[in-house]
Amino acid sequence: MKTLIRLSSLSRTQPLFKPTLPTLQSRTFFGLFRRKNLEDSRGVPLSVAELLEKQPALPTSTGQATKLKRGDLSSSSIFQQDDSSTSLPHEEGEEKGIPSPLLQQTGKNRIAILKQSGLYPTSPSFMAKYKIRQIKRRGRLTPTLKKMQSEKEHLCQSHNFKTSLKKLGPLARQIAGKPLEHALIQMRYSPKKAAKEVLKHLVQAKNEAIYTKNFDPEQTYISQAWVGRGTPDKEALPRARSRVNILVKPFTSISVILKENKTLERLAKEKEDKRLRQKVWVPLANRPIYGQHQYYQW
Repeated sequence: MKTLIRLSSLSRTQPLFKPTLPTLQSRTFFGLFRRKNLEDSRGVPLSVAELLEKQPALPTSTGQATKLKRGDLSSSSIFQQDDSSTSLPHEEGEEKGIPSPLLQQTGKNRIAILKQSGLYPTSPSFMAKYKIRQIKRRGRLTPTLKKMQSEKEHLCQSHNFKTSLKKLGPLARQIAGKPLEHALIQMRYSPKKAAKEVLKHLVQAKNEAIYTKNFDPEQTYISQAWVGRGTPDKEALPRARSRVNILVKPFTSISVILKENKTLERLAKEKEDKRLRQKVWVPLANRPIYGQHQYYQW
């Protein structure tokens, strides 16, 4: 009697037949790249050591074996052009070792190149162009520029003092508008703690004005004086119950503008001229009166 064999039992153990056709290698994105073959000729997977020992195939053609220079294109590039159109005139001169006429005259020196082309600050052409750029209003100077040419001015800003705006502000208002020598005496005998730092700053501003702009200290006064807030410093203050308060220690600077008494004389003259130009005030307008009658007209 014949015994029946289930197909399910055969499929569990081994397939009925082994395919003889070679397996096709699958492709990745749009079939552009093939999967690398990680098996030998018998179909046995290669180990990691064998894969590491496997050397990549060297290019057979001599064109691929040569290294590409910087800026060159490969032989398979779609941007490759003809040999006649790749070389430019300036590139041909550089390849042959012939520099440009400007480099031949200056010898590849940056300052010499700027002088030769008229772009160096001391060259006459550069200064002429620079002066032309400064001319406005057809060469006519404004009243402010005329005053700056005849009057001196010096600005000096101090470093940050360890004080607050509330303490340094009154000192700045005290010296503003006073002669420089008088302001030095005021700060020398002031009981304020910050007055010592202000005195040092005024001495420094005086020396800078004398050596840089040839100021006369006896004919110099402080035109403006103001204070500015600096970067504060923070410090921890331990308190009860493991609490910590943050102490903010302010820092402040002072700036002064020094001018000569010539400016004071000009301001006083301008003020007097303005007063003289004003018309005399009268209680009633100086105009004829019409419609005078003896009795009321209502």
